[in-house]
Amino acid sequence: MKKAFVLLSACVMINSFLPAQAETESNETKQTENKTTQKQNVKQDAKKEFVPTPLAESNDTAAKDKEDKTYHFLDGISGTMALTTNYMFRGISQTENYPAVQGSLTYTSPIGIYLNLWGSNVKFEDTNASVEIDTVVGYSNGIGENFTYDINYGRYNYPGATNLEYNELNTLFNFYFLQAGISYSGNVYNSHKSGTYYNGGINYAIPPHYLFNIEDVTFQALIGHYSLPRAAGNSYNDYNVGLSKKLNKTYTVAGQWISTNGRAKNPPYDDSQIVGTVTAEF
Repeated sequence: MKKAFVLLSACVMINSFLPAQAETESNETKQTENKTTQKQNVKQDAKKEFVPTPLAESNDTAAKDKEDKTYHFLDGISGTMALTTNYMFRGISQTENYPAVQGSLTYTSPIGIYLNLWGSNVKFEDTNASVEIDTVVGYSNGIGENFTYDINYGRYNYPGATNLEYNELNTLFNFYFLQAGISYSGNVYNSHKSGTYYNGGINYAIPPHYLFNIEDVTFQALIGHYSLPRAAGNSYNDYNVGLSKKLNKTYTVAGQWISTNGRAKNPPYDDSQIVGTVTAEF
């Protein structure tokens, strides 16, 4: 009887111990799994920290763009070379209706101040002038997207000739395709008299669908009035109508009809002229 009781008690103790041990092992297993999961999450979070964000990428791109856009002195230098059938200035030929070779060199600063050197062959009656060299300092800028202005002060030089050099203040305004300008000299043509030139008109970039999809064509129509003292010539009006076509980034061709109202003291060099010009930019 005692043996049976002892055996029964042992079985009860074993049964009660096994579930507790199983529960302990189960808890240990869960804890181990939780630790493993936590380690994996920590690794994933660590990897996420090294993934570049869009903001970081945009900052890197902005920094690279800033480096690419760093201004260099040579970036402000530009120039042109041109061949024209007749050098016309305010309606009057400066080469006695002969062709001219012209060139310019310009430096423009980042704030819009510029220096310009321009030259051409010339031919005037009763003078030794064969070359014109103009030196200009100016400032150009804009207000909004459609209004621009240019203010400059220049000197017309004629090496080898006497009593021709003079200075002039020029202003030019553009609003959309409208253009207007005023130029003033207190000693025009070294005559010790003042002269003022007014001009206005349009510079219109023709939409390609108006010209059978031909691009980069500009129409120009200008009228001017030169108010001159008698010592420098009669006051007169001049007219300029033409088209220009940009062939590529370098070359532009232009054709113009230029005339005056016949009151200038420069016959036959103020007669109506058809002028063709080819210009190369660099």
